[in-house]
Amino acid sequence: MKKPIRLGLIGCGGIVQKTHARAYLALEETVKITVLADVVAENLQNVGDQFDVPAQNRYTDYREMLAKTEIDAVIIATPHSLHAEQVIESASAGVAIISEKPMATSLEEADKIMEAVNQNEVPYTVVHNYLYTAGMQAAIALLPEIGKTYYGRSTGMGLRSTDFTANHPNPAFAWRASKATGGGCISDTSYHEIYSVCTLVQSPVRYVEARVRTMVLDIDVDDFAMLLCEHENGAITTVSGAWSVPANDFGWCEVHAENGSLRVKHRYNVREALHRFTRAEGWKQLELPDLDDEGLKDSSGHGGYFTATFNALAAGKALPISAEKAYHNLAIIDAARRATTERRAIEI
Repeated sequence: MKKPIRLGLIGCGGIVQKTHARAYLALEETVKITVLADVVAENLQNVGDQFDVPAQNRYTDYREMLAKTEIDAVIIATPHSLHAEQVIESASAGVAIISEKPMATSLEEADKIMEAVNQNEVPYTVVHNYLYTAGMQAAIALLPEIGKTYYGRSTGMGLRSTDFTANHPNPAFAWRASKATGGGCISDTSYHEIYSVCTLVQSPVRYVEARVRTMVLDIDVDDFAMLLCEHENGAITTVSGAWSVPANDFGWCEVHAENGSLRVKHRYNVREALHRFTRAEGWKQLELPDLDDEGLKDSSGHGGYFTATFNALAAGKALPISAEKAYHNLAIIDAARRATTERRAIEI
C-alpha cells in the first residue's frame, strides 16, 4: 500500500474548516495533512487540532513552512490577491499545487504562474468544485446523448447584507468586498457559473460582451455581473450573477441542444439536482444513482473534486482540471471587465 500524500495547507480559514475538511477526512488513506500555515492563530489551532498536526508544524509564514518541511503537495486557500505569489513560491519548492479559484487576479499574474509551474515541472490545478457535484457529473455523462449544443445559461443570484463591506469584522467577508484583495461578485461567485456553462456547452468562449458593475452595495468591487458569450462551436451562453438581487434558487446551470436540454441546480437538494427536457416528456427530474451519505452531503462538489484530484496525484496522472482551463476562465472574467469599460465585444 502506498503512503498517503503529505499535504500542507496554506490558509486554514472558513472554507477549509467548513468544507475542505470533510473531504480530507473522507480521504485519510490517500492524503495526510502534515503541516499548516496561516496568519491567524485561531485558524491554526482549529485545523491543527482537528487533524492532529504537531504544534511545531503550524506556521504563520508559509515560506518558512515550505523551506522547513517535507511535503508532496499544498492546497492554497487564501484571498485571491495572494494566490499568484503563493503558487509561484510553492512551484519553486517543487511541490504539487492545488489552488482555490481563481488562479490569480489578472492575466499578467496568471502568465507568471504558468511560467513558474512549467519551469519547475510541478502538477498544478485550480478548484472547479461545481463540476463534481452529483448532478453535474451525471449531466456531463449525458452530454453525448443530447448532441450539438446551441445555447446555455447559468445564474448565481443572492442578497448580501448592506454591512457586507471591506470593514466587516469577519475577514472572510471583508476581503471578498475589497478590490485590493481580489474580491468581487464575478471573481468570487460568478466564476463557478462561467466554468459550469462552458463545460455543458462543450466549447471554449471566443467573444465576451458584458456589464460588470457595483449596483447596490457600498463596496469598491462589483456586486453584479451579466455576460453574453459566443463559443467556438457557435453556441451562445449567458451568465448572470449578483450579490444584490433576491432569488429562490442559489444557482443553476442549463444547456440546450439538438436532442434536448439539461439543467443542474447547485447547492440544492442533491437528489433533485438534475432535470432533463425532451419533446416527448417535457422537463423531468432524473434519479441520481449511487448516492451514499457522503455524496448527499457534498452539495458543493468539493469532496468529488478532491477525490479525483488526489487520486490522480497518487497515480501520477494528469490532474482533472488543467491550468489551461483555469486560465481560460480567468480570461473570460478579464474580457467581461474590459467589455464593460470599452462597451464592445472582447475576443478571448
